[in-house]
Amino acid sequence: MKRYIKNILMLSFAVLCLAGCEKFFTQYPTNSVTKNNFYQTDDDFNQAVRGCYARLKSNMSFHLTALAYRGDECIQTAMTTSNQNQYYLDRFEENPSCAIMSDIWNSWYSGIYRCNDVLNQIEGKEITNAAKYKAEALFLRSWFYFTLYRCFGVVPLTTVVVTPEEAVLVPRCTKEQMLQRLEEDLNFCIENLPKTRNEEVARVTTIAAQALLGKVYLTFGMYPEAEQVLADAMEDPEYGLMPTTADVFDVKNKMNKEIIFALYYNKTNDHGHSFWWDSTSESTDRTNPTQNLRDLYDKDADNRLSLIRDWIQLEKSEVYTEDRYVLKKWYDNYDQVYIEQVGNDFPHLRYADVVLMMAEALAMQDRIAEAHTYMNMTRQRAGLISLDLTNISDKDAFIKELANERGREFALEGQRWFDLVRLGLAINHFKNLVVDYKGRIIKYDNISEKNLVFPIPNDQIEIVNNPQILWQNPGF
Repeated sequence: MKRYIKNILMLSFAVLCLAGCEKFFTQYPTNSVTKNNFYQTDDDFNQAVRGCYARLKSNMSFHLTALAYRGDECIQTAMTTSNQNQYYLDRFEENPSCAIMSDIWNSWYSGIYRCNDVLNQIEGKEITNAAKYKAEALFLRSWFYFTLYRCFGVVPLTTVVVTPEEAVLVPRCTKEQMLQRLEEDLNFCIENLPKTRNEEVARVTTIAAQALLGKVYLTFGMYPEAEQVLADAMEDPEYGLMPTTADVFDVKNKMNKEIIFALYYNKTNDHGHSFWWDSTSESTDRTNPTQNLRDLYDKDADNRLSLIRDWIQLEKSEVYTEDRYVLKKWYDNYDQVYIEQVGNDFPHLRYADVVLMMAEALAMQDRIAEAHTYMNMTRQRAGLISLDLTNISDKDAFIKELANERGREFALEGQRWFDLVRLGLAINHFKNLVVDYKGRIIKYDNISEKNLVFPIPNDQIEIVNNPQILWQNPGF
């Protein structure tokens, strides 16, 4: 029974004490660690919160590649044994047994466990930075829950660590409960997170909570509320747009003023990663990123196109002895000591997102002229002409152009699919999408309403075995 409980919701204390806390418990030399002797000092809680951050990286490939296939940024041209799950995701043929679904469900609930454990343990403790640690844990838990919601719809929601017996009784929440939880927690974060970064530059500040709450409000159709919190975010003098989008991804200027919340990697201390987009050929005749993505750009004017079109040759080394090229957006050279590692960060929220979310909030309130002002901020730095009501005055037309602008600005950043769903464009867009792959026509007209969320992993359905508690999404 315990072997199966391990997978259920990833909320159980008995199992997740190992699966969720192993990294920040290993500071002890023996196996005698318990929660009672761990959570004692300010540094103990600091280490625990770091463990919550660490869980963000456990499934970053979902944001980097799986969502690119789900959207129109990449395509799987044929199914093989190694890529069948991504193929199904790409073609809207996913099913409840898809390993990708189980992986993200388990990873993010493991992250929620870590956050809940910190939050439960910090109550009543006289810790110097208690409010800050609580706010960080609440922000990260909100990120996990919101991402689960965008993937699966309503999900089991708990704010406390539960036993194995309790875990199987945690039901899927309502939309209202999810919104209330996210809104309350993120407002606490806004009040209690630090305003500015410290030496640990990847830890969140106030603007991260404001930006995430803005995206929550947009997702739930609360446009005046989104406008207000995003306006508050833009008053922060510590953050703003970089001169170009390329500057945002310059590895010599990591965590710059545009980066609000990112997965931070440091190749110089053995905490880097392998190349994300690399190839042994510099051929321009490439399948991915797709031609459909490249066609969103003005090839003669948009300075962002080169980020997802051009490939940079790496210096050869004792490890990389053959020609090797990296996509410009994710370019970094290998470390001189840890010679198989690079250190690109992966941004989840950046200032350009705040700006374009403001455009969305205003447009959804039929304030198209004001919305143009914000969309033009990213257009202008990309080298494009400004637009106004003489170009686009219709709300629907503006929303479509906003989706295109977000596609250009956030290419390969895990945003495109969620944008199309949130803006109400996904079904129409893919039903009309035709890909010509070397003369073979690929269509996506099988997409339907059910595909706007993913299926609940089948192993979770079977373990709970109670459709009143955990039911499958319609159509799967």
